[in-house]
Amino acid sequence: MTLIKKEISVNAPRETVWRYFEDPDLLAAWLMRNNFTGRLGERFQLFGRPSSEWDGVLDCRLVELDPPRKIAYTWNANDINGETLVTIELFEEGDGTRIRLMHSNFEHAARDVEAVVRRHDAGWEDHLRILESQFLKEVTGERTAPGPIDWTRFDLHVSIGAEPRKVLDAWSTVDGMEGFFVEMMRITDPEGIERPANEPARPGDRFIWRWPTGRCLRGEYLVTKGDDEVRFTFGESKVCISVQPYGKGTLMRLRQFDIPDHLDARMHIHANCRGAWVYFLTVLKTLLEKGVDGRDMSRETGASFSTYFNPASVGVAY
Repeated sequence: MTLIKKEISVNAPRETVWRYFEDPDLLAAWLMRNNFTGRLGERFQLFGRPSSEWDGVLDCRLVELDPPRKIAYTWNANDINGETLVTIELFEEGDGTRIRLMHSNFEHAARDVEAVVRRHDAGWEDHLRILESQFLKEVTGERTAPGPIDWTRFDLHVSIGAEPRKVLDAWSTVDGMEGFFVEMMRITDPEGIERPANEPARPGDRFIWRWPTGRCLRGEYLVTKGDDEVRFTFGESKVCISVQPYGKGTLMRLRQFDIPDHLDARMHIHANCRGAWVYFLTVLKTLLEKGVDGRDMSRETGASFSTYFNPASVGVAY
């Protein structure tokens, strides 16, 4: 018999953790949408995102219920074509709870058993990670109030399914920056010679950016460090882009720093840039992963992501 066995520990009482297995809303929060009733012997369904191999529906039947210790239900879908069994047990562990999940009876699958087990093993790993996160204070909103805001800097992070070098090139070449950030860019070396569009900038290189709205900005590349960092001036502040391998892709960090600390800069640099970067990082991720440029390149509404944008300027009452 092939068996998947997973265990995690969470910092919450067993009675609290149990609710994530009997409450339909909390079950959906970490597993899938469902029509779970909690009545022994009754059938219910779980609803996920369909794929080429799965229609998105799991047929289940509650076969064991011992609150707050144990729950078990059958598990079948068109990509299994045979009834398997999921058993979940909760154990008190100090002030927390240890969760043990076992998925068995894969020998009943009419499909390629090895592929089915491998797919479910990865799926449970992912869903248990989500379940574990439900008990973190950062997720539940129980964090204590943060200290004073440092208006002179901020950090943003994004995971991108592309190689680190490719992500860094997006920030250091004309082709890269025009692909997700600006409408036009020109890079010149300290002698004023223009760099080819696919050639990475070097420290001391100057640049000019132009967005679809016509706004332009000049600046300088300060650091182009191998395969992991790029720094450049950004108006009255500076930006550092750093990358590192993460899973099958890249973890990218953007830090904007040396922001002046006065009321106007707090709004029009710190708050405005932070929001705008979220927009452009989403565009970059979509471009590198899906090959789609999601920018609004309209000269009328191309700044709609910015706090500078006034709908009245394009005739919209707001």
